[in-house]
Amino acid sequence: MTKLNKALMATTAIAFASGLALPAVAQDPSAAPGVVKSSNKMKLRLYGQVTRGFGVINDGETSTFKQFRNGNTSTRMGIDGRGKVTKDVSLRTRVEYEIRNGSANQFDGQGTDDGGLVIRHLDAIFSHKRLGAVWIGRGDTAANGTSEKNLLPGGSAGRLGGSTHTLLTDAVILSKASGTAQPAEVDTLSRFFNSFDGLSRRQRIRYDTPTIAGFKIGASAIDQQSWDVAGHYAGSFGGIKIAAGVGFSHAAGALGRSATVQDFNQLNGSVSVLTPFGLGATMSGGKQWLDTNAGAVDRTPYNINPSIFYTGKWTEIGPTGIEYSFQRSGDISQDGDKGTGHSVQITQVLANTGTDTFVGFRYFDVERNGTDPDNLWFVGAGFRARF
Repeated sequence: MTKLNKALMATTAIAFASGLALPAVAQDPSAAPGVVKSSNKMKLRLYGQVTRGFGVINDGETSTFKQFRNGNTSTRMGIDGRGKVTKDVSLRTRVEYEIRNGSANQFDGQGTDDGGLVIRHLDAIFSHKRLGAVWIGRGDTAANGTSEKNLLPGGSAGRLGGSTHTLLTDAVILSKASGTAQPAEVDTLSRFFNSFDGLSRRQRIRYDTPTIAGFKIGASAIDQQSWDVAGHYAGSFGGIKIAAGVGFSHAAGALGRSATVQDFNQLNGSVSVLTPFGLGATMSGGKQWLDTNAGAVDRTPYNINPSIFYTGKWTEIGPTGIEYSFQRSGDISQDGDKGTGHSVQITQVLANTGTDTFVGFRYFDVERNGTDPDNLWFVGAGFRARF
């Protein structure tokens, strides 16, 4: 563990412990002890979430029970600071890191400790009521989130293709050739799927317009001469709710994607619709155009992920949803790769505690030239508990 990670853990642990020690009547974060107050004018808030998945993974050879980190939405913790510069201008600071623990690799021992910290946000955000916001530091690019529009309550905690990776990020695909005694490992499941959700989180300067009639436009200047632009919409017509996003990204030097890729352009987006009757649908997709080095195989990776769902509040604890989702990705890691996924799941929101839960079944069928991969399925559950 690096000195930075140790320092972050120690500092946040002290701050969190001090926050828990506050009396119940202390509603204003600025009234907390100095360890959680940066100045007399900035209000601090500790926030985060704990996420887990668990269940049985069958790789075509054996069935294994696993508890693992959620590949769709990670365990994380952050410190959010907000204050006023003038009547119209505000300043927000944000420090957030991801806590990794528990691989979905079915061959890892159950006691394996693969924990670590990854910085997600390290931002200063200046906002003007009429002119928009400027983001400086590490964090979401303008197009991040444009593939993840979803009006199913609690759905992102366990969606089939709602993030760059699948829920079972590290699960291993096997192939048992005829006449061999032991199956060979083909690759991890996430190497066959990708939602192309913008350029994720990067070192960047970003600008967002104010939201006007539900629309917002943003653009980012990213390290290594990369950039992206995006549009977001949230609104309703005649009781029908709509959330949509579209992004275009240019990545120079492939941002570390592959030694054979020089750069790429990417188009992605999603739209989700929810009717007053609780019936809804979501569609997301994306495509990349790769500029490869001489001699490398040209690829145009793609993804499509439609789903249908029904949601309603049938108990006092919160909304319940039922969803079927399909995903098809191609040429993600190698030319000719194909990945097909099916998911049926029930989500339950525990509204009073900010917790999303899900239980469901997933089935994956992948293809790779020169191999005959086994199918992989999972039956299990998971949760996202936010604070």
